Amino acid sequence: MQVVGPVLVWWLALVVIGWAAVPVAWRLFPTLPDRGVALARPLGLIVVGYVFWLGGTAGLVPNSRAGALAAVGVLVWAAAWVVVRDGAALRAFLGRRWRLVIGCEALFLAGLVAWAFYRSHVPAIETSGGEKYMEMAFINAVVHSPRFPPLDPWLSGYAISYYYFGYLVAGMLIRLTGISPS
Repeated sequence: MQVVGPVLVWWLALVVIGWAAVPVAWRLFPTLPDRGVALARPLGLIVVGYVFWLGGTAGLVPNSRAGALAAVGVLVWAAAWVVVRDGAALRAFLGRRWRLVIGCEALFLAGLVAWAFYRSHVPAIETSGGEKYMEMAFINAVVHSPRFPPLDPWLSGYAISYYYFGYLVAGMLIRLTGISPS
């Protein structure tokens, strides 16, 4: 089961980012019944990815694990600000709605395990008419480029002229976890 280790590491990185975003989501979505707890993980990925991209584009952070950790640090700082300001109310809410929080985590974990199980049995990248080759090229370009925008894997010396934020988020998680892009 060589897939278990990387999936576990990937899941832990997503849990850290998701839980760091819970206070921010709780503050941003006060009218939702769950106060944004179910949106915390995607919100965290968007915030960390955007900070990583912005810092990398401006030359403030390197396209490395240190740069990705710095972006996570910005999210943690924002969460700490919310906790200092509204910590008692946040803890009270989470104490009342702990079943919802556990349910969201269980649902995400079930989806991740199911997809990892499927991909471990169908690992071929040529399933979408060759589209996966482009995706792997873009993820590798994001991971190996010294700056943003990433270098185009087909047009040497030029930046990718395509929407690459999703690839950047995947590359950022690859940087954080140390897992091979393949």
